[in-house]
Amino acid sequence: MAAGETPPGPFGLFGLRRASGLLEPSAPETERLAPLALRAAPPAQVRTPTSGVPWRRLTAEDLSLILTLVHQCEDVDRTPYRTTLAELGELFDPARPFAGYGGFADDGSLVAFGFVRVTVGAGDVIQAVCSGSVHPEWRSRNIGSQIVDWQLDTARHLLVESGLQGPAQIVHITDEALASMSEILSRNGFTERRSFIQMRRDLSEPVAEAEISGLLSIEPWSPSWSDAVRRAQNQALSDTEFGSRFGPEEWEKEIAELVPEWSFVAVDRSSDRARVAGYVVGARYEDDWPMLGWREGYIDSFGVMAEWRRRGLARGLLGAAMRAFRNSGMDYAGIDVDTDVDETDGQLYAMLGFEPTYRSVIWAIDL
Repeated sequence: MAAGETPPGPFGLFGLRRASGLLEPSAPETERLAPLALRAAPPAQVRTPTSGVPWRRLTAEDLSLILTLVHQCEDVDRTPYRTTLAELGELFDPARPFAGYGGFADDGSLVAFGFVRVTVGAGDVIQAVCSGSVHPEWRSRNIGSQIVDWQLDTARHLLVESGLQGPAQIVHITDEALASMSEILSRNGFTERRSFIQMRRDLSEPVAEAEISGLLSIEPWSPSWSDAVRRAQNQALSDTEFGSRFGPEEWEKEIAELVPEWSFVAVDRSSDRARVAGYVVGARYEDDWPMLGWREGYIDSFGVMAEWRRRGLARGLLGAAMRAFRNSGMDYAGIDVDTDVDETDGQLYAMLGFEPTYRSVIWAIDL
């Protein structure tokens, strides 16, 4: 990006809470791939930002400064969410390789940063996920472009340092409104892969009861269902080639925001052993509410197993969650929807009264 152009504000995964492991690889089959160290080809010298301010590595001790900067960008850019300290804290989880780099003003405040974190997504695809922010008053100084340069070089090093083998990607997630960021990514070899639309539903409108067939029921969430839902979630993601598989510890982190009274399980009791046929996990992100101007119940996770589809469970689960939101005084229901869903799924959300409000785009480079 040339000097004088407006670089991005917040860019990365913060606004897309279902963001980990979102891409299906277009790389060849694993057994045909060269070693990741050869494919990643990390440069001998990592390009580092040089614009205007001193830069250094970031640590978990910088979390409060990172959160302040991210919120300043979200305020100016009017993003329909607020990143939480817990979400940012996950970036520094030592379970996977990561690196952060930040630029600091004379008063010690953080004015820009980039971050790269390695994770494993669908199909065991190894992903270096990039994110970052540039303070509104520090834009138009070529900082955003320099951060992406650092991220690309750092991602290649981290992928090699991970010791993992298999298909790999460098991933960026951007807001649709940030056209300048899309230009930077396209120029650096990223291609657009898929997108998600944030949708909302006015809870002042009636929520119809769904007719559920067979010996199926929608039951309130109970901790006793948690592991069965985890396994069902993994199966659903496997069916759709979408998302990351969760081990028990990862699952507990994944449902940390779960509100029990907003969450439900679809159960098949047609045999001696009850089986999970579907689930919906409702979450509360109160930090978003002041910016939104309303109270929102968020559908954090939702799925129906292949065996039980087309039997009313999707409408039943979403309807149960929406009624629970409304009974708790929420004004709207929110959900992120993959734009690659088939026509029937798209019609489901429209039929239930959801309307699109915001779009996030996922970009990637295959290695």
